[in-house]
Amino acid sequence: MKEKITVRKTADIIFSILFVLLIFIPFLGLDTTPVIDSKTENRRMQGWEGYSIDGSKNAVCERYIEDRVLFRNDAVKLYGDAIYALTGEFTEDMHMEGKEGELFPADEGYVRSYQHLAVDDRLLSDLTTYLTATDRYLKDKGIVFVFTTGLDKKSVYPEYMPSYLNVDESRKGIMEELAKRLDEANVPYMIPVEEFTKTQRSGTRIYNQAVDVAHWNAEGAFLGMKLLSKKIREEADKRCGSSDTFPVLKRGMYKIGNKERKLDFSVLDITEEVPTFKLKKKFKKGVLQDFDFPGDLIHAEGVYAQHYISDNAVSDKTLLIFGDSFIRERPEYLLPQYRNVYTVGRQNYMYMKTYVETLRPDVVVFEVAERAFVDDLYNYTELADISY
Repeated sequence: MKEKITVRKTADIIFSILFVLLIFIPFLGLDTTPVIDSKTENRRMQGWEGYSIDGSKNAVCERYIEDRVLFRNDAVKLYGDAIYALTGEFTEDMHMEGKEGELFPADEGYVRSYQHLAVDDRLLSDLTTYLTATDRYLKDKGIVFVFTTGLDKKSVYPEYMPSYLNVDESRKGIMEELAKRLDEANVPYMIPVEEFTKTQRSGTRIYNQAVDVAHWNAEGAFLGMKLLSKKIREEADKRCGSSDTFPVLKRGMYKIGNKERKLDFSVLDITEEVPTFKLKKKFKKGVLQDFDFPGDLIHAEGVYAQHYISDNAVSDKTLLIFGDSFIRERPEYLLPQYRNVYTVGRQNYMYMKTYVETLRPDVVVFEVAERAFVDDLYNYTELADISY
C-alpha cells in the first residue's frame, strides 16, 4: 500500500514539474532580438522600451513578453489550423473575410475603429498639441513639415467589410476627427481618404484582396507617396516662397508589372497577383547606408533607422521621416526624389529637435499608420509635453 502511495506521489511530482515547465519554458526562451518583423502577423513585434517602477509601462512590457515568447508563431498557426479544421471557416485571429472574398485584419481595435467606437479624445488632443508645436518649431527654421497617415484598408474599402459589423454613424471616425482637429490647429497634413476612395472606385486596386491587407499595395503606396510629394511642394510654396526644387513623384519613373504572392497562412492556399513598381535604371543608384544613430542621437529601444543616398535623385534636398512600415518598406518611392533620405521609427518623437539639428533636413514628415491609434500610439505618453 505504501509503495502504491509513493508511486502515486512520485507521478504527481513529475506531472507538476512538467506542468510548471510547460508554463515557463516559453518565457525562458524569450526572443530578445531588438527588432523582429513578423510575416505571420503582418507587423513589427513590440520592442523593449524599459521598465518603470510606477507601472506606466506595464502594458508595453506585457506586449513585449506576449510577442516574444518561445513557439509564438507555431502557436498562432496551430490555433488557426484548429479553427479551420473544426469549422471549415476562415475565422482565425489575424484576418476576417468580408464581402466578395475581401480579407481584412481582425483584431478588436481594428473592428472598433471601423465601428466608430475607438476615438480617444485625449490621444487626438495630445497628438494635435505635439504636431502644432513641431510645425511651429520647424517653420521657424524654414523647414517644410507634413503629417500623414498610412490608411487602413477598411477606410478605403468600407463597403466590403462584413455585413454583421454595424457602424455608429452618429459618431465620427478617428481619421475624420483627427482631420478636423488638425484643420483647426492649422497643421499641414495629408489624410487621403477621399483620394484613395475615388481611385479604388475607378477600378484600381490600391490594397490587395487577400495578401498583406494590413498595408497598401505598390499601387496604393505610389498614390500615397505621390500625394505626399504634392503636399510637400504646396507647403514649400507657403514656407519658402518657391517649390521648384521640391519634386513630385511621377509614374514614368517606374517599370510597372505584377507578381504572384501567397498569403502567409498555414491552411489556406491563397495566392494573388499583386502590382509591382520597380525603379527605372537611371534612378536606381540609391545606396542604403548604415545608420546606427551616430553621435548624440538618442533613440527609443528596438526601433529602426535607415539612411539612403541617391546620386541620381531629381533634387539635392534632405528628407527626414519619422514613420512606420507604410513608408519604411517603400524606399523606391523616396530614392528618385531626394539626395538624402533618413527614416527613423516614430517612437523617437520626443527627440525630434536633436534629429533636426544633427541631420539638418529640408523636409520633415511625421507618419502614423491608422491602426496605431488603437494599437501602440497610446503609449506615447509625452506627446503633449514636448517643447522646443
